Amino acid sequence: MALSIQSIRAFAAVAQQGSFAGAAELLKVSQPTVSAAVARFETHTGNRLFRREHGGAVLTPAGQRILPHALRLATAADELEQAIASDNGHSLVLGFMGEAASTVTGQVVRTAQEKLDGPVRLRRYDFDDPTGGLASGESHMAIIWPPLSADYLDQVVITSDRRAVALPVSDPLANRPEVAPDELIGRNWVVPRSPDPIWTAFRHPRSIGTTEVGTLVESGSVEETLELVAAGTGIALLSESTEQHYARAGVVIVPLTGNLRCTAALAWRRPLVHPTVAEIVADIRTLHPTQR
Repeated sequence: MALSIQSIRAFAAVAQQGSFAGAAELLKVSQPTVSAAVARFETHTGNRLFRREHGGAVLTPAGQRILPHALRLATAADELEQAIASDNGHSLVLGFMGEAASTVTGQVVRTAQEKLDGPVRLRRYDFDDPTGGLASGESHMAIIWPPLSADYLDQVVITSDRRAVALPVSDPLANRPEVAPDELIGRNWVVPRSPDPIWTAFRHPRSIGTTEVGTLVESGSVEETLELVAAGTGIALLSESTEQHYARAGVVIVPLTGNLRCTAALAWRRPLVHPTVAEIVADIRTLHPTQR
């Protein structure tokens, strides 16, 4: 498991604030996001770093040993980001996650480059951060796949797509032009593993009215989801355009009936701090006047 700055910052914030709620407020993210980041850090270290007590969190001996190093790394990362911003105030990081990086990604990049002297850097994220780096401050803007529980974000919808089900090619429904949700009752499903409860709920079969389900298997990315579907582990909710971005042998993407739709959006944190993000947003709104 890769060691991430997001996990280190979350650990340091909980230690400094004495609680997960306080850390979430400090970092301007949800408490589940902080809890998941700390859990990943504990998995990486192989130790419990906090004792969860009534009203707060107390460092374990292992946490006390690690904290000074984590604080130095978090401070160094903050200083690095500040140095990059001051040295090249015209660069921009655009985060994206999985199939949310649709054909409009190029359009957003071109629009941004028209406003910047420096580069637009693309950074990819998986299900553990559906904000595309906005939660941790690693990106200035992100192409996301709403809905999210992050109430500190603003967004503009840039594309709409039919919801679809990913099936193994051997499935009896794989050759159908579309599938009704009630035909999927009792199936095993592959569902996202994410700290965002609203984002996760929208990708659960209950969101399309399928309440009777079999086994649920969690996945951390679109690629892992498609691998599990191809292996026959379960079926999964995705968007119809998934097959345009992920060519996976053994998987068929079939649209759902009932005008069930999902969207991709360009998102940013409030308040706007990057000097040209507002200009980029204005141009994207002009290009997508009906997707408000």
